[in-house]
Amino acid sequence: MVISQLLKDVHIKYKSPNVYPNIEIEHITENTGDLLNHTCFFCIRGKFFDGHHLIEQLDHNKTSLIIAEEKLDTEIPYIVVDNTRKALALISRNFNNNPTSKLNMVGVTGTDGKTTTSLIIKHLIDTFTSCAYIGTNGLYYKNKRIPTELTTPKPIHLHKYLTDLIKEQVNYVSMEVSSQGLDYYRAEGIEFNIAVFTNISHEHLDHHKTFDNYLNSKMKLFKQLKEDDVAIINFDQEEIAMKIIQNCKAKVFTYGMNKKADFYISNVSSSMYQTKYDLHTPFGNFYDINLNLFGDFNALNSVAALITCYSLGFDFKKAISALNYINSIEGRMQILDERQPFNVIVDFAHTPNSLDKLLNNISPLKRNKMTVVFGSAGDRDKTKRPIMGQVTSKYADKIILTSEDPKTEEPLDIINSIYSGIDDIGKVEIIPDRKIAIEKALSEADLDDFVVITGKGNESSQQFNGYSVEHNDIHIATTFLKRRYHK
Repeated sequence: MVISQLLKDVHIKYKSPNVYPNIEIEHITENTGDLLNHTCFFCIRGKFFDGHHLIEQLDHNKTSLIIAEEKLDTEIPYIVVDNTRKALALISRNFNNNPTSKLNMVGVTGTDGKTTTSLIIKHLIDTFTSCAYIGTNGLYYKNKRIPTELTTPKPIHLHKYLTDLIKEQVNYVSMEVSSQGLDYYRAEGIEFNIAVFTNISHEHLDHHKTFDNYLNSKMKLFKQLKEDDVAIINFDQEEIAMKIIQNCKAKVFTYGMNKKADFYISNVSSSMYQTKYDLHTPFGNFYDINLNLFGDFNALNSVAALITCYSLGFDFKKAISALNYINSIEGRMQILDERQPFNVIVDFAHTPNSLDKLLNNISPLKRNKMTVVFGSAGDRDKTKRPIMGQVTSKYADKIILTSEDPKTEEPLDIINSIYSGIDDIGKVEIIPDRKIAIEKALSEADLDDFVVITGKGNESSQQFNGYSVEHNDIHIATTFLKRRYHK
């Protein structure tokens, strides 16, 4: 692709004299180890590295163009832009011939519920046609599952995935859109037809610094929508919902337990394997819903998915029926059953709000004790840690504090921060090794107990200072239970 096509919609501040419109680009990258013939290289400023300092490492025979934020001392043709991350997103889109213009795109954002809502949307749309999912759990479409590094992938990878989906005749994409992904312009240039807002609570303040900044990042998704697009917004946080609506040109549907919402639910009841609720709609119809997932929060996630199907023109009653056949979502309120005489749940809850919702929903089902195994990620919002301890101590009979992903922090420093919020320290045990912590909780469980392992869901590794180790909560718990109860 020649650069005149590549640079569509990119605001250019300066071009070096040797930038010619017929320069051919066959590859784009931000990685100096990924140079091929006719490469366009992006200088990205990161937390620890600055691509502008890597210019001398570039192979002049392979690098045809550089995109930077400042003038460079190099013979390689280069262009200066305001923001190389934004340029990377737009150029990735152009390089792949704007794949989202050929797809029906649904973007889901919020502190909690992104993964579950996005996967329920995929499940429902798959009832009618082919839908892909992109998010924390990876890339899913048809019978394929491909791991991804980030909740919202980097633009180079994202637009390649979307191009591949078109080749595979996938017409719809349900995609998680994180606040950091929005801040880093990973979703820039994507033509979303529908955007869903699940909720917002205490999270990512290490990155955003203030709650208002966090909310403003979420709102970027809705500001992208056009008048003929649809915004689906949880109205239980009414003041926040109104702020989003006021900054959105699209048609809006609201949902929640709030009776002011367009679609609202009532009479929610949950068992371990099913949730029932009544759904009230703006067109006067009333539905009894049976959802094969546990928890009132999943009732709300399913309503967002139903409204998505309605907005896309799919048969509403058929979408409701499909909720009866949804499978449990890996690492999200996942119930492990290996014939043990107690209950084991693995979840991703890692914020005060999601922990509270999780444990509050489990508490009415308790017939004996509840043990909660959890930690908190390093190099992330430290202020939430004691709150998580406080929340957990409201519900748990025993708490095992352990490591999640310490990264550059000392594991015990993180654990002690959580510990400081717990009122009844007599119920706390500290076991930094997460595998040992999980096995200890399972080995001590009695008849009808609940063991709740939360924070990592189905993640496959733990991140330490400069290295990672293989770790999966589901695999560790399942292996232990099989060894003990499959005799």
